[in-house]
Amino acid sequence: MKSLVLVLCLALASSVVSSRAFAAKVIEKVAAVVNDDIILETEVEQFAVPLLRGPLDIDAPESKKQWDELKRKALEQLIEARLVGQQAIELKLTVNPDEVDRAMEEVKHQNKLDDSTFVEALKQQGFTPESYRKNLKRQILELKVINTAVRSRVTVSDDEVKTFYQQNARQMNGQTNAHLRQILIALSPDASAEDVERRRKVAAKVVELARSGKSFEELAKAYSDDELTKQEGGDLGEVGPGVLQDALEQVVSGMDAGDVRGPIRTARGWHVLQLVGRKSAQLKPFEEVKDAIRKQLYDSQIEKATQSWIRELKKRAHVDVRL
Repeated sequence: MKSLVLVLCLALASSVVSSRAFAAKVIEKVAAVVNDDIILETEVEQFAVPLLRGPLDIDAPESKKQWDELKRKALEQLIEARLVGQQAIELKLTVNPDEVDRAMEEVKHQNKLDDSTFVEALKQQGFTPESYRKNLKRQILELKVINTAVRSRVTVSDDEVKTFYQQNARQMNGQTNAHLRQILIALSPDASAEDVERRRKVAAKVVELARSGKSFEELAKAYSDDELTKQEGGDLGEVGPGVLQDALEQVVSGMDAGDVRGPIRTARGWHVLQLVGRKSAQLKPFEEVKDAIRKQLYDSQIEKATQSWIRELKKRAHVDVRL
């Protein structure tokens, strides 16, 4: 359940688009038909807005081209979501209200929130209790589908774990790790452009406070939405090359000890980073890290198997794209 709750921190990048892009339509246009399901163009547009990374004037030729590309990406993701949802029906998988209730209670328990503070915390992340339940139910169902249809395909052998360890040992020669602290200002998957901008301002305020001398650790406890690290002052520990997402890795590479950078946008939300320092990496004994390596390899293979499974669904499905 703990790992499930963390999924809720996932979000998409966002910005502001000209209101003319969403002018009222008299007739709803069908963007795609996925077997018996219809995806409307308005759905695509709403889903595409969070993919934006800067202001967009839809009347400008280059901006129009960018917007059309974002809509194509959004439509692709919506098609995949529809296919997964249809598989849930085929597999007769459902999520009952008690499961959602238990998940919500677990969130409140982990964060030590009562009902009123929980509602306020949801509001800060762009959720209402109803939209939070809806997203949570959808994600629980998607996890059930993946568990049923994909996980049985994935195994990680002892030889794979040993090989990874040996390769990593060679790569670590001369490698330097970055000791980082992080504050995450998370966004909901369906955050509006206004919510994204509001949360960006929160992250920018955190940067300002940290640079003015406020304790980064205390700021993390007060502001961070990363439940794994906030009580430890946002401490990520030592992070080696290739571990962070590209957007974060690029920023960290140019930081000096004590630097605070942000807000930095990733799929989870807005990040604020502090570089505590750097030091040469030390390889831990195999027995100490083998379980962590196995989980890392397993998670990677699950992702690949899921994408392969979705491609199979697309081949078998009737998908008529009209956008």
